[in-house]
Amino acid sequence: MPGVACGAALFYLALRGNRTAALLLLFGTVFLMQAVFRIRAYDDKDIDFQVIIKMALWVAVATVATVYVRRWAHLLLQPTNLPAILFILWLPLTATASSAPNYTLASAFTIVACVLTCAYVFARFPASTVFLTILASVTLFCAISIVVYFVLPEFGHYVYWLNEERFVSPRLAGIAGSANNMALIASFGIILIALEARTLYRINPLSLPAATAICGAALVMTNSRMALAMTCAIVAMMWLLNWRRLYAGLFIASTGLLAAIAILPFGQDALLKAVSRSGTVGEVTSFTGRTEIWYTVLKLAQLQPWMGYGYGSSVFVLPEHTDAIGFATSHAHNLFLQLLLTTGGVGLLLFLATMLALGIRAVAYRDRVIVVMLAFVVLNGLTESSGFTTLANICTLAFAIAVAYDPRRSRDENRAAYQR
Repeated sequence: MPGVACGAALFYLALRGNRTAALLLLFGTVFLMQAVFRIRAYDDKDIDFQVIIKMALWVAVATVATVYVRRWAHLLLQPTNLPAILFILWLPLTATASSAPNYTLASAFTIVACVLTCAYVFARFPASTVFLTILASVTLFCAISIVVYFVLPEFGHYVYWLNEERFVSPRLAGIAGSANNMALIASFGIILIALEARTLYRINPLSLPAATAICGAALVMTNSRMALAMTCAIVAMMWLLNWRRLYAGLFIASTGLLAAIAILPFGQDALLKAVSRSGTVGEVTSFTGRTEIWYTVLKLAQLQPWMGYGYGSSVFVLPEHTDAIGFATSHAHNLFLQLLLTTGGVGLLLFLATMLALGIRAVAYRDRVIVVMLAFVVLNGLTESSGFTTLANICTLAFAIAVAYDPRRSRDENRAAYQR
């Protein structure tokens, strides 16, 4: 009850236009976006208190954003956002093909709410304020997860099942529910630190190394190789996207490709064994069993090629084909196949058009924020379903930032800060 009372007061103040309340609402929404506070069966999809809290937060932030629609409508109604708007509207429409239409509508609503919230906060606050608020939430999430890892090992460690036997691995899951989710959150924190490093240092010289140590430790403790490689690649890309350093990026990329061509034919097996957790080549070449999922998803998508099975419906469809895959899974472990399965060819084409339009806007304004957010979504989407599995998550937030972020306003803010 105290939590409900505080949340209601915060919502009321945000509706009245209180700046602190709006930022605290954003802080809480990001923190609870992927937080898990209970352990339940893998196939349990019932609504519990945690789902209710998350949905209530999404309703709250969407309501606040809708009340102030006149402030941010211009951000979403840019010509380059037309594919994004069509894609977002398509998600709830796929409920007509879903076996659980209410589940599809609720999941799609969180995606819409995430985009509206980003449009509202970027229209009202400076970009640095928004990024630092999100970073504070992510850093606290990582810090609590590390504490839980040592205090409550049964909850803070990644737990998995193999041949109906339960194993507790040394990988950090924290309060994210899984090691991969935890790695994604920590990775996003490091990327935000790289974006706002100068501002962090200016606020407090100790805040930069402290946030880096917390998010970096969380990322390493998850032992998520893909997330670690993705983070390093994006941070390196951010440094190279100074545009003046672009030639250095081309040189490094071409040198790396030449080195890979020269080394792989002779040390392929040794290299693959070195990067696998089990020491077997098959684990890497099958992308930890993902190739079986992808094959099954492609076969299922052929049966409903246009509208798919309904957004978020993979949690119901794929468990029915456990025998074909070889193990239980709830999503396609690939962003593009996930969209093909759940939103059909129409949804996938609209998403690709969105990526292309946002990429063109980033290049036109030479803006690295949009490039980084798109890279975060796409690179994670190579082996995971990124931000479009069910409820909105941290990748959905990155997608929403790319849609709502205004490079022109950010450039003016940076110029004014430099003059001060």
